[in-house]
Amino acid sequence: MIKRLHFVSLLLLLSIFAHATAPVGYYNSTSLDGKNGLVLRSAFQTIISNGQSVPSYSGLWTAYGTTDLNSSGYIWDMYSNCVFNLGSDQDSGQPTNEECAYYNREHTTPKSWFGSALPMYSDLFNVYPTDKVVNAARGNLPYGEVGSVTYTSGNGSLVGASGFAGYSGEVFEPIDEYKGDFARTCFYMATIYSNVIGSWVTNYSSETEVEVVYDGNNGLTPYAINLFLKWSREDPVSDKERNRNDAVYNIQNNRNPFIDFPQLEEYIWGNKTSVAFSTTSSTTTEPTVNNPISTNITANSATVGGSIASSGSETITESGIYYSTTSGFANGTGTKVVSNTTSGSPFTVNLIGLNASTTYYFKAYAKSSAGTGYSSQASFSTLAMNASTPKIFSGNPINHGSTLSFGQSVVSITKELTVKTSELSGDLEVSITGTAFGISTSSISKAQAESGFKLTVTFQPATTGNFSGTLSITGGGLNPGYQIQLSGSR
Repeated sequence: MIKRLHFVSLLLLLSIFAHATAPVGYYNSTSLDGKNGLVLRSAFQTIISNGQSVPSYSGLWTAYGTTDLNSSGYIWDMYSNCVFNLGSDQDSGQPTNEECAYYNREHTTPKSWFGSALPMYSDLFNVYPTDKVVNAARGNLPYGEVGSVTYTSGNGSLVGASGFAGYSGEVFEPIDEYKGDFARTCFYMATIYSNVIGSWVTNYSSETEVEVVYDGNNGLTPYAINLFLKWSREDPVSDKERNRNDAVYNIQNNRNPFIDFPQLEEYIWGNKTSVAFSTTSSTTTEPTVNNPISTNITANSATVGGSIASSGSETITESGIYYSTTSGFANGTGTKVVSNTTSGSPFTVNLIGLNASTTYYFKAYAKSSAGTGYSSQASFSTLAMNASTPKIFSGNPINHGSTLSFGQSVVSITKELTVKTSELSGDLEVSITGTAFGISTSSISKAQAESGFKLTVTFQPATTGNFSGTLSITGGGLNPGYQIQLSGSR
């Protein structure tokens, strides 16, 4: 029943959207300009609640065919990497403990927090299609950042004790790619329903989680404000959100202004509460990135990068590259590698674990709270693998550059790899990085490698968290050397 999608195939399903804007006249500048703080929130509440007409709860299934499909026609689920077909994979009450079996309707603000009342109950801005099992794992938990993991979904969403200041209870943490999406969803809920949030806290006080996030006066609690501002800054508005905003507007006749006006939340709850908002001057611009370059190409590695031509209207917080084996891959998809550069100087990153004789496509990027700018796509091809590069096996063959995962554990775990090669000129040197990982030897003789040597890798986490490392095999005439990534968590 599992319909999990291989990562490379997933890249083919992600849509490329044009930037969307609100219809002319939807936002009345006269009622918005010059305001800030909760007065500005009230002005936006009037606009986005006027004419709002949410679909029926059953009508959400049909609406998802317009609002939440990717370019290949599959449901776009932010809680999983599953492949769901519209309709045929929708949940109709079938029991399952298996992720990727069915999708259902996830209330980002849980329905129990507001007594399943309309219009919150079927507001498309609040209810997304998500994997049934992951949805159940989240339950009524507030969003947060997990300090101690008890559950991990297929795409890396987490459940566990909060590690974010202001709340220590159990929380659900989505992956970084969608944290800004959910933050802007909660900003929307705290705005359009500002006149009834007080009753949520009063009438459903048995649902203590609602009091973690929502406040009858400010809309959001200090914990939620700090968390969601952090997420919105780190994950700016995406093309996916803009496209969905338009689609929802066409169905229920209102919009999420936190998508239409990036950084609007700063004027209401953040660092611009003393600054007068303007529908024109409040427009932000994303960074400009160009000159994608590639150098030092080997069979399994390359150095790639780009230049930040302009920081745009805000301070750059991150830069790096995305790469894929798919030409024309969508911005923000593929494999991301972050650099340490946030200025206009050229930057590069080192890619390791690549496949030999393969063409890779990449884009340099820079991100700020205003958005993410991308360079044009460039490409390079890795060299053919040297005949004497070692082959490593552990059960099914592990290809060069893949990840050896130890999963989640509180005890020591070992995995045994068989190193076997030929035509060496000398002994092999073995090294490892990562504080939680160890190896059984630092060298393998030429004779041992050519007959097949059992190498033991140990994962023994001393503290809670996610761990990564690299196992490298060099020397003996290997050109290039061999690397495999290591991962595990506690």
